[in-house]
Amino acid sequence: MFFFDTNSLVLHWKFQKNINKMISYRDSLKRKIFLEGNYLKKLNTDPKYLERLAREKFYMKKEDEDLFVIKKN
Repeated sequence: MFFFDTNSLVLHWKFQKNINKMISYRDSLKRKIFLEGNYLKKLNTDPKYLERLAREKFYMKKEDEDLFVIKKN
């Protein structure tokens, strides 16, 4: 004989599934925070990396340079 109330096995299974999903999301966010921290540390300490990033992402250039952007499809 089974009784289904507010503490049923199905409900506990759904809660556990939701907890596992939230734990994996938390772990992925922790990895992203760690990687972003490494990028920030590298930007603050390495001026060559900062210049490379500015040139590649933001298309910055020196005054006596010409810049040509070629996009791949």
